[in-house]
Amino acid sequence: MPKKEIIHYIKNENNSDILYLVAVTCLERLMSMGKAATVKAILDSGTTSLYKMIKK
Repeated sequence: MPKKEIIHYIKNENNSDILYLVAVTCLERLMSMGKAATVKAILDSGTTSLYKMIKK
């Protein structure tokens, strides 16, 4: 699947279970590749997004 199709799919998917599985799979893959800084950046971004969602 080309990169643009993957991004388009993730942006337009409405099933939270599928998005959860995609997110977990991506994090597991990054961990197996030893990309700790990337995982930290994702978690930081997620924490910020969660904070903004709770503030609403």
